[in-house]
Amino acid sequence: MKYGSALLLLLLLTGCGHTRSSQPFFEPPAPPEGKGRIYMMRTQVIQGSFYDSVFSINDSAVVGLNEQTYSWVLASPGIHKVSAGQSANSRNVYLNLLVEPGKEYFVEYTQENMVEMVRVRDKDGKSMVKRYGYIPVK
Repeated sequence: MKYGSALLLLLLLTGCGHTRSSQPFFEPPAPPEGKGRIYMMRTQVIQGSFYDSVFSINDSAVVGLNEQTYSWVLASPGIHKVSAGQSANSRNVYLNLLVEPGKEYFVEYTQENMVEMVRVRDKDGKSMVKRYGYIPVK
């Protein structure tokens, strides 16, 4: 019984873990010739808030983000599937993003009225990400 309670407590604590960030926004170097930059950011989510939200590009997991954190990747021109959810999963919410060389894109994972969504933030993306903590891709 004593060992069972300890094991249960350990499982609960590991399930509540987040990737933490103490690094504020910084201006990254300009993308190299022929590449675009995709910023991924997570705002507040209620459902699944105990877990990092895993961002994937073309069905390959790149980073786990928690509330008000961001990361970025360089991408070749073309259409890229950007998805996010509680784990890397083909059923996650996603969008198809047309990346052009030299441009920046701000993709937000959020929930509104308990509905998950991934969307591009055109006008306010840069100002949002400046208030978030940075987590590097793995």
